[in-house]
Amino acid sequence: METLDLIIDFHKNNPRQGPGSQQSTIKALQFLPQLTPQTQLLDVGCGTGAQTMVLSEQTPAHITAVDSSKEFLSILKHKVLQKGITNRLTVKEMDMEQLAFAPESLDVIWAEGAIYNIGFSRGIREWRPLLKKDGYLVVSEISWLSTERPQIVDKYWTEVYPEMGTIAEKTAQIEEAGYIPVAHFVLPESDWTSHYYHYYEANEAAFLERHSHSEDAKALVEENRQEMKHFEKYSAYYNYVFYIMQKR
Repeated sequence: METLDLIIDFHKNNPRQGPGSQQSTIKALQFLPQLTPQTQLLDVGCGTGAQTMVLSEQTPAHITAVDSSKEFLSILKHKVLQKGITNRLTVKEMDMEQLAFAPESLDVIWAEGAIYNIGFSRGIREWRPLLKKDGYLVVSEISWLSTERPQIVDKYWTEVYPEMGTIAEKTAQIEEAGYIPVAHFVLPESDWTSHYYHYYEANEAAFLERHSHSEDAKALVEENRQEMKHFEKYSAYYNYVFYIMQKR
């Protein structure tokens, strides 16, 4: 089984596919002007839609949620049908590297814990033309909280995500890409521990069972455990940060 398929299978039954929470999504929303039924909001890399459903509950906007995983999207589609909101929440299979939307057709682009798939710098640049004049881009991105950090954690994350930078570096990239930085805030630790890693541990046994304890499945579980251990020890040095920016 391909590594990506294993990752999808591991995460599909979790409420979230990355650190975050309902509270953090709502907090990020508060930095935007009042959204209306005419607002076109695109949720990129939506996964199974934890934040998508919060956005649909907290705003009257028309939301289009896109992801490249059919499995994640089928779970989200089920949620949308259950809620009876198919009239204002559209679910589409789409790659974030090839977003098929007309230039200046979107009021808000939202990406929670997903932009790293394309890279922060590339994502904010390539998505900008899709935003209307004065439109907003809201992303959460893993970032260094300190310029000085233990070598072990620096090496670990630089290998996992070479583009990881400090908040100051990300803010500079935002300005260079043609946005006004509106706000940023660091996620609380519970967005990792209670809302994300808790489900890692709960899912391990069933996941390994499903894959007959294959070497690839065991390797993924071990990777997950390593990531959790790093966060437990070194969370003072990095976290996901919400960045809210407006097209200049």
